Amino acid sequence: MKSHRLLILAIVGLIVLLGAGQAMGQTTSSSSSDTSTSTTKKAAKKTKDTTEKAADATADTTKKAAKTTKDTTVKAADATADTTKKAAKKTKEGAEKATDATVDTTKKAASTTADTTTKAAKETKKGAVKATDATVDTTKKAADATADTTKKTAKKVTGDSSKPADTSSKPAAATSSTASTPAPAATSTTAAKPASTKAATTTASAGPPPQAGMVWVNTDSGVYHKQGSRWYGKTKQGKYMTEADAQKAGYKPAKSASD
Repeated sequence: MKSHRLLILAIVGLIVLLGAGQAMGQTTSSSSSDTSTSTTKKAAKKTKDTTEKAADATADTTKKAAKTTKDTTVKAADATADTTKKAAKKTKEGAEKATDATVDTTKKAASTTADTTTKAAKETKKGAVKATDATVDTTKKAADATADTTKKTAKKVTGDSSKPADTSSKPAAATSSTASTPAPAATSTTAAKPASTKAATTTASAGPPPQAGMVWVNTDSGVYHKQGSRWYGKTKQGKYMTEADAQKAGYKPAKSASD
């Protein structure tokens, strides 16, 4: 009985020992697994932290670089804009100065041309006036010479025609004082008529004016004569015009109202 009990105890003790060994092995394995897991977690955390720090550092560096690039670009753009504005301003000022210079030059040239034209017109006018005056004087002299010649011719004709009257008066002594005096006058009158008619034929070139108040324009001398004057309708070349039209055409009145 004792040996049987001892055997049972031995078997029980062996079973207990085997169970204890398995429990210890499981405990050791579990502890080792926990330690490995903890180490892996710590390594993963460190790797994560390192990665995050590296990413943050990279992000900061990128941000700083981007900011620097942006600032540089903005400064460069501002500098370019300022340079462009200054260049545009200088160009505008240069264009305005050139325009002002051109305007001044044009004004001066126009003023000079106007002065030259005015002077030339004055000189031309003076020359025309002198030429007209000279023509008028020449015409007057010629007309006066013609009139004098006509008068002399008329006097000669009158003198020649009066001689027979004096001869015929000799037989009548009683009537010589009364008849001899009227005879030359009558003869003078009749003899003077052909002379005056001859002068009128020589100088007259137009009939009466189309309407009263018109002036006679001497187209050769550029002078017009009013009605009742000496040369009214009597120059070789001329025409009737109203005084306003004659003045518009550039004709001038005679210096003397009687001419």
